[in-house]
Amino acid sequence: MRIKFLFATFFLLGVLTAFGQTPGNQTHKPVDPNGDTIVFKFVADNDTFYIPYLGNGDKLEELFTTIDRYKVLVANGTVRINVAGYCSSYATQSENFKSAAIRANRVKSELIVHNGIKEENFTTTIHALPYEGHKSVVVVTLRVSQIQPVVEERPQSDPKPERKPELTPQPEPVVEEPKQEPRSTPAPDSVPLEVKKESNYDLSLRTNLLYDAMLVPNLGLEYRTNRIDVKLDAGGGYWGDEHGKVQKLWFVNPELRYYMDNARRFYVGAGGNYSKYNIYKGMVGGLFSDDTGYQGSMWNTGATAGYQLPLGHSFALDFNLGLGYNSASYDTFNVVNQTRVYKERDQSKNFFGPTQAGVSLIWKLAK
Repeated sequence: MRIKFLFATFFLLGVLTAFGQTPGNQTHKPVDPNGDTIVFKFVADNDTFYIPYLGNGDKLEELFTTIDRYKVLVANGTVRINVAGYCSSYATQSENFKSAAIRANRVKSELIVHNGIKEENFTTTIHALPYEGHKSVVVVTLRVSQIQPVVEERPQSDPKPERKPELTPQPEPVVEEPKQEPRSTPAPDSVPLEVKKESNYDLSLRTNLLYDAMLVPNLGLEYRTNRIDVKLDAGGGYWGDEHGKVQKLWFVNPELRYYMDNARRFYVGAGGNYSKYNIYKGMVGGLFSDDTGYQGSMWNTGATAGYQLPLGHSFALDFNLGLGYNSASYDTFNVVNQTRVYKERDQSKNFFGPTQAGVSLIWKLAK
């Protein structure tokens, strides 16, 4: 039994890919808060906000610094943060609008989490067209009506009262839209202001490709709300042939996950498995012995860790590995003249080791 788990573990470790390191701390100069624009670039056909991608990290730090510097003015409405999503890489206008809205919300989420600002401090627009030749970008602009210098009061040597100047009301801040390229057709390519927030849950259908490759078809459902995820996988096989090969088994695998990053990619969790099996010279049985069959049950429980790699809007790959406690009870047998002859009865084995491994294809049904 242990060989099976080690085989799956080595296969998974060969698939996983290392990710780049984040650059070290840098000192970032704030941008001009009166009209300068910051352009964040996205990978075509992918709504994930990759911060190390094409200088996005440095630009984001500059924006963090600027908003921290003018945080009071942002809070009282003197400074407005304009966020404009542009997308023209998809075939239809509705797809471009949807992608532009998701990407704009990705950037806004970074600012809300880091700077502690609120949704009402933003002016949001989405556009189904390119921005200065770029098909997949989010443009952030800070608009300021007027910033009054802070004058430090000093004690007066002359006690004579002075007439204080009257306060004049300041004009309301003027919100300007980011510049758009001229369009040759009058079709509406932009939607101003109100953008629906990206849903924080989804329902997905999944299958573990490693188990499929071992002729154990399986399906699972995954429901995610914010950073909490509930997953249930189940599968089995009922195979046999005239040469005596048998592979009859089923399993269930519930799991609870917690996603550690804002993009909801890395996760840790806890789960378990329960299975019944009757195998002899099948695909799974070949991992143990060519002339010995196994019949019994197995359960395990432990911790899991993994990463989800997005593949466009609707699909993703889920890489995961579990470690914990395993307990198996079984009989061993061989087949002589088409007759099952038991070799050992009521055997058991308990050990710590791999509890599961997976490279799963995920299809998002609702989001």
